[in-house]
Amino acid sequence: MSRPVPAHGTANRYAYGCRCESCTKAATRADAERRLDRMAGRPRQIPAAPASDHAKALKARGLTVSQIAREAGLEPSTIRRLIGGQREILATNAAKVLSIPLTVRVSLGDVPALGATRRIRALYALGHLNWRIAQEAGISRDAVYHLAAGNWPTLKVAMDDGVRTAYDRLSMQTGTSWKTRRLAERSGWAPPLAWDDDVLDDPNGVPQTDAPEPVATEGGNVAARWLLGESVILGAEDRKEVIQHLFEWTQLTKEEIAERLEMKPSAVEQIWSRLKRQARLEGQPVPQRRVYALRDKDLSKKDMEEAA
Repeated sequence: MSRPVPAHGTANRYAYGCRCESCTKAATRADAERRLDRMAGRPRQIPAAPASDHAKALKARGLTVSQIAREAGLEPSTIRRLIGGQREILATNAAKVLSIPLTVRVSLGDVPALGATRRIRALYALGHLNWRIAQEAGISRDAVYHLAAGNWPTLKVAMDDGVRTAYDRLSMQTGTSWKTRRLAERSGWAPPLAWDDDVLDDPNGVPQTDAPEPVATEGGNVAARWLLGESVILGAEDRKEVIQHLFEWTQLTKEEIAERLEMKPSAVEQIWSRLKRQARLEGQPVPQRRVYALRDKDLSKKDMEEAA
C-alpha cells in the first residue's frame, strides 16, 4: 500500500514537489523556524535513548508498532526506527512518544490476553459459570474457555472490554458452580479479592495472598462474632461485611483496618471501593463514613448521635 501524500499547505507536501502558494509559504515558514531554533540553541534533533526505551517498554506490555504509532500520531516507520536503535530523533516526535502512558488502553487492534485470562480465572474462583461470564461479556462460551485455559496470547480490544465489563459486574457476587470453583482451586487461580485492579494487566503483577484462606467456621454470624472479639476465621463474604462495618462505624484508617485483618491496605481499600460501586449498580444506599469526630475529643451522647 502506497504512503498517503501529505495535505496541501504543509512543508511535507512541498517536499513532495508541490509548488502551490500555500505549500511554498509553509516550507518557507518551516525553514525560518529551523534557523531560529538553531540560532537560539534549541536543537531539533535530540538523543533518542529515552524515547526508544519508552517505546520498547510499551512494546513489552503488548502494544504493536502500529498501535504505538497511532497513539503518538506518528508513522509506524518512525517507531520501527526508534525501537531499532536510532540514535537521534526530532524533539517533537520524542515528546509524542514519551507522552504515551505505559497503562494506555488502545482503541483498535489486538491487546495481550493476560488481563482477560486473569479476570475470567478469578470469576471461576468465585464459582461463576462459563455461560454466565460469556453472557455478561458479550462473547462466546468457547472464547471464555480458551481465555481461561490460557490458549490465546492476544485478543481484540472489543472482546477485552467485554471481559472487563463482566468482571466489574460479577467480581462482587458468588457463583453457583462448584465445578469452576474446584477447577480454580486445583489450578491455583486467585479470586478477585486477591487482585489489585492496577496489576491485573501487568505481566509482573502477582495476587495478594497475605489474607487467610476462607475456612468454614461453625455457627453463623461470623462477622459479628469477629467484631465482638471472638476467635473465628472470616470467609470472603464475612471479610467484606467486617470491612464495611469498620469503614462506616469506626475512625480506623485503612492501614489500621488492614493490620487487624492481616491484609494489605491496598486490598482493604479495593474491597471498600467495590462495595460502594456494587451498591450504586444495585440502586442501594452507598456505604459511607459515618463517624468523623476527632479522636482526642471527649464526645457527649449528643455528639455521638450527630456523628452517626
